[in-house]
Amino acid sequence: MATLTLTYDGRNKTARSIVEMLRSLDIFQVTEKPARKTGIEQAMEDVAAGRVFHALDGNDLIRQCLAD
Repeated sequence: MATLTLTYDGRNKTARSIVEMLRSLDIFQVTEKPARKTGIEQAMEDVAAGRVFHALDGNDLIRQCLAD
C-alpha cells in the first residue's frame, strides 16, 4: 500500500470538491490529522493555563527567573 499526503486550502471550492470526489469513490482509506495550532492559539492556551510571566522590565524578568 502506498501513502499519499494531500495538503490543500479548505477554503478553495475546487480543492474541496476534488477531495470529496476522491472520498466518494470508496477506494481510498482516508485518515485525517488534526490541524496544527497556530502560535496565537498556543499562546492563548498558555495564558488560560497560567503559564506566563509578567515582568515590568528585563531586570524584573531576570529576578523572577533566578528566584525559581
